[in-house]
Amino acid sequence: MHIYKTTNTITGKFYVGKEVGYKNYYLGSGKLLKQAIKKHGKESFIKETLEHCDTVEHLNEREQYWITKLDALSNQGYNMAPGGSGGDLSKYIDYENRLPGDRFAGRKVWYENLTSEEKKNFYEKQAMARSKGWYVSRVDDPTETYIQNISKWCEEHGVDKSMPTSLNNPKSRLFQKQTKGWRIRRSDMPALPAYENNRGKVVVDNGCKGRTWKLVEGKRVWTDK
Repeated sequence: MHIYKTTNTITGKFYVGKEVGYKNYYLGSGKLLKQAIKKHGKESFIKETLEHCDTVEHLNEREQYWITKLDALSNQGYNMAPGGSGGDLSKYIDYENRLPGDRFAGRKVWYENLTSEEKKNFYEKQAMARSKGWYVSRVDDPTETYIQNISKWCEEHGVDKSMPTSLNNPKSRLFQKQTKGWRIRRSDMPALPAYENNRGKVVVDNGCKGRTWKLVEGKRVWTDK
């Protein structure tokens, strides 16, 4: 068990963390640290051990000590919490006093000034941004229209909300077919092949045509008619 310090060799900013085992590739789990690693690359960071500990309790205590000692919660550090046993990190973020340009600056004040309706629209917009889009077209017209909110579209067009999923599931018997004259595909799925109406055309040979069965010693046995 040990306390470590991960330093960005480009900016000089650092992160203080704790680790029960030791993994060379592990640089830390802080959110701001991960963003920095994504931006600068893992090769721009070095990791060093600050102190070894014997128990988890001691580990938590010393993590708090080193975060305070090195002022890791300042703008020179990537830490967002005082360390220890973890918890809700958001309560440790000083939204109002962060320096200009900081990703959290003024965000809390802005959100609290929104009306209930504005907050609702804000969350709906976020949900839409995270969701996959869809393409819809008519069976007689391959021209596709992009739809972001497929649930709302289904309501407006009288389509069962489960159909988009079924039409895009390769294991479903409805895969790449149509529903009420509509073809629907998820935006990350390949373009649909030309539609063919095979209703009434497909004949399934199950081995029963032209045959019947009779009982032989109490068992059903197939026989030709």
